[in-house]
Amino acid sequence: SWVEEFYANALGYTVDDYTSTVRGKTISYAPDVIDETFGFRPADYCWVSQQRASAHTDEEYTEMLQT
Repeated sequence: SWVEEFYANALGYTVDDYTSTVRGKTISYAPDVIDETFGFRPADYCWVSQQRASAHTDEEYTEMLQT
């Protein structure tokens, strides 16, 4: 199948350039290509990432859990 061909040509190389070949076509699966293809926004727009990086104190977390 084309899925097996993709994985067979993508894995097992010392240097991973995020490309594979399927039926003579080169396919990139680099993170930036996937993000652009699916219209994903950069992580800094992600609310969850922003919350994780906001550096709350233990007291603030305790207050959040009690409200």
